[in-house]
Amino acid sequence: MRTSILEDLDVYPRTSRRPSTTPSTAKSLFRLAWQKSELHPGIGWLLATARNVVGNEYKARERSQMLQERLQQEAMAAESEHNTNERALVAQVLEQLSEKEREVLMLSYWDDLTTIELAEALGCSPTAAGVRLHRARKSFAKHIPAQLAQERTA
Repeated sequence: MRTSILEDLDVYPRTSRRPSTTPSTAKSLFRLAWQKSELHPGIGWLLATARNVVGNEYKARERSQMLQERLQQEAMAAESEHNTNERALVAQVLEQLSEKEREVLMLSYWDDLTTIELAEALGCSPTAAGVRLHRARKSFAKHIPAQLAQERTA
């Protein structure tokens, strides 16, 4: 019986517009045919069952893909919300700093300047620029909310 089912299954991919069956699909179909073996199902039943099994597999893949996409969207939304809150807290801290401290931090972190480039932008020596950056960092650390500081150390 198994060889005749195999021969009949070989016909299905050629008559179907869907790609060939996967091993799990074939297993499901063999299981169903074995359960109905006493009834001697014909080729029509076998092809209809194959179509249903393949259709169920496609539906399962589609549901899985939709679930993955939804989870990715939720993760991105949660991350975006977290980043927005974090940025708002950083902006509040920067507003509390003096103009010079804010300028040093923004040039250093936002514009990603080295100490030498920072010194050129500020019109001072590299040593003085390093000291200003150190003081601005200390001032920022004093004003930072405990919630944001804990997230950074965790």
